[in-house]
Amino acid sequence: MRKLENLNPQSVWKHFEDICCIPHPSKHETALCQHIMRFAQALNLPYRTDAVGNIVITKAATAGMEDCKTIILQAHLDMVPQKNTGTDHDFLRDAIQPRIVEQCVKATHTTLGADNGIGVAVILAILEASNIVHGHIEAFFTVDEETGMTGAINTTPDFLTGTYMINTDSETENEITLGCAGGVNANFEFPYTTISLRSDSQSYRINISKLSGGHSGFEIWENRAHANVLIADLALKAVQKFAAQVAHISGGSMRNAIPREAELQVVIPAEYVAQFELFLDETALLLKTLYAQTDPIFSLNFKHIELPQAVIEPTRMLQILQALTQLPQGVVSVEQQTAAMVRTSTNLSIITTEEGKLLVQCLLRSSNNAEKQQLARCMQLLVELYGGTAQFDTDYPAWQPRWDSQLLEITKQSLQIIYGNLPHLCVVHAGLECGILSEIFPYMEFVSIGPAIRNPHSPEEEVEIDSVERFFRALCEILKRAPKQ
Repeated sequence: MRKLENLNPQSVWKHFEDICCIPHPSKHETALCQHIMRFAQALNLPYRTDAVGNIVITKAATAGMEDCKTIILQAHLDMVPQKNTGTDHDFLRDAIQPRIVEQCVKATHTTLGADNGIGVAVILAILEASNIVHGHIEAFFTVDEETGMTGAINTTPDFLTGTYMINTDSETENEITLGCAGGVNANFEFPYTTISLRSDSQSYRINISKLSGGHSGFEIWENRAHANVLIADLALKAVQKFAAQVAHISGGSMRNAIPREAELQVVIPAEYVAQFELFLDETALLLKTLYAQTDPIFSLNFKHIELPQAVIEPTRMLQILQALTQLPQGVVSVEQQTAAMVRTSTNLSIITTEEGKLLVQCLLRSSNNAEKQQLARCMQLLVELYGGTAQFDTDYPAWQPRWDSQLLEITKQSLQIIYGNLPHLCVVHAGLECGILSEIFPYMEFVSIGPAIRNPHSPEEEVEIDSVERFFRALCEILKRAPKQ
């Protein structure tokens, strides 16, 4: 049974609910790509694909608009798969379950995928509409934006012909994004050996959970609880104060999401057990108080478990934990003009323990390429100092604003008509595909707009219902204002 069919615009919500029914986490967008191509075939709209799975659907201009410049409407097809602890949901198999909560649409204990599913749905609604005035349209759908931007990176210069591109991956109403941070993925590896255990010990599993998490670009400045940072700090204190031996440490699941959960397995000598449990209780209370505003349902729990067969060699584990707790995390620098605008940050995204090695993944963001490279080099030196190795990949550029853009002027005029006041212009700390695409298509002009989406990249993600209709009308207003060639 459809739950969104009575929302307006009905065509947009119909497409969005169809998207929710098709699993499409990053790197698994094939089924959604096939759905998009079937959509184009049903409407007899020409389309083309490329080697990585990107799709372009073209729609001819309406009468009287044939001489207008082609406008590209762009959205990414993948979503961030995040779910609450204990939620039985397989993102590769199960449909997202949307629900209406007051004036918003949310999912049921998972991310919703409004980022960027609403953008995809609005574009599909425009393509199938017969009552919208527009010039030539290229609808450009990219893959794997959230985990590497590989769709944008692998776009070839001959794949698009338009002059203006409207990216639909923004999340604030009546706001025009003109630039964004660049980024680079950092991958660190710390080898280790294991040793056998003392028999007079107690083993614990410690879980940090129910954190707010969020987008590691948009929410990085809010000082929310960070599961990986907290679990690494707790582990270091356990080693230093209670002679703890670590069997396992892990946390986080997405490079571009602030980690909401982390786990630690430690073995404590019998003589320290009582003190250690008191330490855990005190730490839980302290952290709950510290993060009462940003993470109101913060949880730190522990329980006794069977002794593991082996633990990480203590001296080596101490080195690794010192490295983890010294890695730069969060906001590194801000723009000089305003402390409210982050320039450079890093997110300690994922920690995993495998046989013989501990792996760490981070995402470094910056609107200043030199500062980004300097941060990467500093982190590499720190990791190598503690006996680890560092590799970097998917280095993508910042998107620099063009204040003299004709597309910007058209977009400003259109949004003022829809919202009743001048739009806010901004440069965001998140990564958008426009930075990559602007290097491939240097002649193009770009803007990014969107509806009101809150808490992306977390199970609290929601989209304001009425904002979707205004966003749809804003895009239609821009399209009818396309300038002549």
